[in-house]
Parts: sequence; structure tokens; C-alpha cells
Amino acid sequence: MAKRKISYEEAMERMEEIVDRLEQEEISLEESVALYKEGLQLSAICKEKLSVAEGEILLLRKEAGLWEETPFVKEEEI
Repeated sequence: MAKRKISYEEAMERMEEIVDRLEQEEISLEESVALYKEGLQLSAICKEKLSVAEGEILLLRKEAGLWEETPFVKEEEI
């Protein structure tokens, strides 16, 4: 059975639940590891969704003529 797709917001909400649970003292090592693993998977989902959204925004900006490439400048150089 395939897992249903989870939204960014749902993933973030579940990660908050995991953090709350991990902060409790009455949690076994096995449960801690399982929750940590789930959190890493959710983090990867969020990272991917953010990357896709960033790509879409950049594409929209380019199409609208709002694209301007600027070089990265370290704070020390400002």
C-alpha cells in the first residue's frame, strides 16, 4: 500500500509533535530512535517541497521579467 502524499504543513505539524514527544522524559530509546527516523524523513519531504516551490517562484520571476541575478556577498564585505 502506497503512502499518501503529505503536505508541507502536515509534515511540519507532525515534526512539531515529534519534537514535543522527544522532549518528554518518559520515552524509550526504541521510540526515540523511531521518532527521530520519522522526523528525518519528514525533514527531507519539507526540504524537497521548499526546493520545488523555490524553483517555481524563480521560473515565474523569470517569465515576468523580474529575474535579476546578483552575486553572493558575504556580510563582512558589505
